Amino acid sequence: MDVSLFAALIGGIIVLGVLGDFLFAKTKIPTPVILMLAGIALGPATHLLKSDIFFEIAPYFGTFALILILFEGGLDLEFDLVIRQFSSALLLGFLSFILGAAGITSLCLILFQMEMSDALFYGFIFGGTSPAVILAVLPRLSITKNLKTLLTLEAVISEVLTVISVIIYIKIREEGQYEGISILSHILTSIGISIVLAAVCGLIWSRFMGYFSKQNLAYMLTLGFILLLYTLTDFLGGEGAITILAFGILLGNSKILATKSQPVLAKLNSTVNIADFEIDEVVKKINAELTFLVRTFFFVFIGLLFDFTFFTQDVLLMAMAILAIFFISRIATINLVRPLSPSLQSAHVSSTLGLIPRGLATAVMAFTLLNSSVFNSNLLLPVVFAVILASNLLMSVFVYYYESRHRNQLTP
Repeated sequence: MDVSLFAALIGGIIVLGVLGDFLFAKTKIPTPVILMLAGIALGPATHLLKSDIFFEIAPYFGTFALILILFEGGLDLEFDLVIRQFSSALLLGFLSFILGAAGITSLCLILFQMEMSDALFYGFIFGGTSPAVILAVLPRLSITKNLKTLLTLEAVISEVLTVISVIIYIKIREEGQYEGISILSHILTSIGISIVLAAVCGLIWSRFMGYFSKQNLAYMLTLGFILLLYTLTDFLGGEGAITILAFGILLGNSKILATKSQPVLAKLNSTVNIADFEIDEVVKKINAELTFLVRTFFFVFIGLLFDFTFFTQDVLLMAMAILAIFFISRIATINLVRPLSPSLQSAHVSSTLGLIPRGLATAVMAFTLLNSSVFNSNLLLPVVFAVILASNLLMSVFVYYYESRHRNQLTP
């Protein structure tokens, strides 16, 4: 490709991302959908960019994008709201994943006559939503901060369950590594490791943020630390997505937490300088700009991975059936958790019903499964891409419906 054309494409995608944010306010069409359609236009529709070269880098770019998106999401969450919503989010995330995975597994067993082992893989892969997509849409939805916090935490927990369940089940099939060990116990242990690591690193890093954030290259230093923290979490058996989100929450609320700790420290004849815990606004702005850039290319990247030759009649039928399970399990989950969550009780059902998108994590888990020795199917990958595209398009329909009718009805 000509260098000038390549530069024009990069510039055009960035401008499209900015215009997408503007258009969302006017048309209520979520920016991720616009960018994914642009990726489809550049790749499988016109073949201007060859999709083949992107498959190998998909796990790496997807992980980097997710890290930045989660970190930004954490910085924007209020600690008090996270504490109040965590139990509801944990229940909502677990129940959403379990009902979705169980429904899809049953669908594959009954309607598509699969073996139980293959049906379980389909259930696990499609069980969780995509925080990379949902976190990009939530800030622009006319819903309360409480509900945004709840849905952010739910999306992260749901995806974590997808990744962990697929990896564990592959190892069970290959080696029997987790035989006799509770999968639930393993998941809770992974979450516990992530939260503890985020708390320790968050407290240490926030202690010096007041100094670091006013220095040159302060953001680059923080970004490097975040990437190392993600790697360390994986090495220790935790889940990086939870660690990065929690780390972002602690940094974003470090000044508030330091202020609240003053009375306790006073009793111990100790004090802290509150200014040492405050993140400079320039650092936040640089993070927001970089996250926007990576997020924009992330959604175009997803579009580039599609291949229209995948979409046969059987694939489309299976994708439609899986989407139906998404909505059924979503309605059931909301109705079950609603009596226990004030945030859901005060919200219109349509504000959460459409948040069913699947994303790159679903695709990465499908690639991981196909590269293993325990599963072989020509149907999985086409179904994955059909479900990713359709679920994101359907999300845009529900977001449009909700925003066009409830934008002026936001309650505190």
